[in-house]
Amino acid sequence: MNRIGEILTFLKKGGEYVSGDYMADQMKISRTAIWKYIKQLEGLGYKIDKVKGRGYHLRAIPDRLFPWEIEPHLETSFVGRDAVYRDAVESTNSLAYGLALKNAADGTVVVTETQRAGRGRLKRLWFSPYAKNLYVSIILRPQLHPSRIYPLTFMSSLAVFDTLEALGIQPQLKWPNDVLVKGRKICGTLTELSVEADAVQFVVIGIGFNVNMKKIELADEIRSTATSLLMETKKAFERARVCGMLLTNMEKYYRLVCDEGTEQICRIWENRAGIKGKTLEVVQIDRTYRGVSEGVDHDGGLLLAIDGGITKIIAGDVSV
Repeated sequence: MNRIGEILTFLKKGGEYVSGDYMADQMKISRTAIWKYIKQLEGLGYKIDKVKGRGYHLRAIPDRLFPWEIEPHLETSFVGRDAVYRDAVESTNSLAYGLALKNAADGTVVVTETQRAGRGRLKRLWFSPYAKNLYVSIILRPQLHPSRIYPLTFMSSLAVFDTLEALGIQPQLKWPNDVLVKGRKICGTLTELSVEADAVQFVVIGIGFNVNMKKIELADEIRSTATSLLMETKKAFERARVCGMLLTNMEKYYRLVCDEGTEQICRIWENRAGIKGKTLEVVQIDRTYRGVSEGVDHDGGLLLAIDGGITKIIAGDVSV
C-alpha cells in the first residue's frame, strides 16, 4: 500500500478526527509530509475537515477507481496488486498492451474513469461515459499454446457472471464474450495477445462493465440493447468494490486455467450458459448459420448441429 492508502486507512478508522502527529509517528514521516498528502487527497476529490488541535476527519470519499480504494476489496495474491490508474485514456487495452511489452507483471491491471476510444469485439466502439462504469484491462502471462487461448474469453465472462450473482442479479452468458441481464448487454470483453513462435508471450483481457450508468446516459444506438447495475436494481454501487470483486473472480478462474488447462473453463461456461439443445442463429459477415447447439468445443468454438452434421464456428454474432 502506498502512502496515500496508508493515510486513508487511518482516516477511515472509526470516523473520528486523527492527529497529524499520530499519523506522522506511525508512518515514520514528517508532519509536513502528512499535510502534503492531505492536500493531494483533497485535490483528488476527498472531503477532509481540518481542526487545529484535533487533526483531520474524512467527510466524503469520491467515487473513483483509485488503486487504494480497490485494494481493500481484493481477495487475490497477484491480480490487481499492481494497478495503473489513469483519469482518462484512449483505451485501457492499448495502455495495458504497451505495458506488457515493457514486461509488466502477470496480473497487472489498468483501470480508468473513461476511454476516449474504447473498443470492443470486431473493432466496434465501446461507449465509456466518465466515472460511471468499469473499464479494466488485465495483463496475464499464461503458459498456453496460442491455439488454447480462445477460452480465456470465457474466463472473464464467468468472472463477471459470478460478480453479478454475488450482487443479487441473475445474468446470462452469450457466446462468445457477452454477459446479459434480462436480454440486455451489461458487459463485454476483448482479448488481445502477443505470440512469439509457438508460445503466448502475454494476453490482455479488457472488460467493460456497466455499473452506474442511467438509461438516459446511454448512446442512442445502444439504448434499447444495453443495461447497467443501476438500471436493473435502481440503486448505485461502489465501483471500487465491484472492481475488487471482479478481479478476485478473475484470479479464481485464471488459477483454474493455470492448474487444469482450458477444458474445465469451457465446460463451466457451457453449463452456465445453458446453450445445449437450443436453436441458435450465428451471423457472420458473409453468411448465416442456423442449427441446434451441441455446446462448445475444447478450444471454445461453438458447435452447431446442422443438416445431420456438426459445424464448429469460431466467430459470429449469436441469437437464440
